[in-house]
Amino acid sequence: MKKTLFALSLGLTSIVALSSFVYAEKSENPVAFNDAKIFKTSIRNLAALESPAFMGTYIPDAKNINAKAIKDFQSRFSGASNTMWFADGNGFVSYFVKDGYGNRAFYDKKGHWQYSLLFYGEDKLPKDIRSTIKSTYFDLAITLVEEVQTTEGMAYVVHLEDKTSIKILRVSKDGEMEIMQDLNKE
Repeated sequence: MKKTLFALSLGLTSIVALSSFVYAEKSENPVAFNDAKIFKTSIRNLAALESPAFMGTYIPDAKNINAKAIKDFQSRFSGASNTMWFADGNGFVSYFVKDGYGNRAFYDKKGHWQYSLLFYGEDKLPKDIRSTIKSTYFDLAITLVEEVQTTEGMAYVVHLEDKTSIKILRVSKDGEMEIMQDLNKE
């Protein structure tokens, strides 16, 4: 279970880090972080459709999606909007917006839920997990939370930042913390 969660969170964090690096390299202005929580649909659509080989095939009609997957998705993510479905060799992937953040849910070919990647701010983080993090990293602000849900359990990938550093932690639902990345801003 730990290996699966670690692999998922490490892969996702690497993608996010590399995409940020590419943007910063092309920009003439320094990269600025803000607290904006609005997920722009056009950016999500462009990113998802830019590489169909990576994302799978876009499915514009719900009739082509396994009914079990749709039913499970609707029960798990009742407040979701802007839902887009893709099919690949492993099953179906749903990209959707909830609480202003882009999220993903993965289903196998038979419509069984496999895992979800949910993004949100510090305010949605369970209080006990937040307290555990803040007791150790009290000077750092929590800038993003990635909740990784699998059939084997759940873990959080928490992004922390201050003026000089960025830390990315993996935190189990029991509060065990592990530093995945420790970066210096320069």
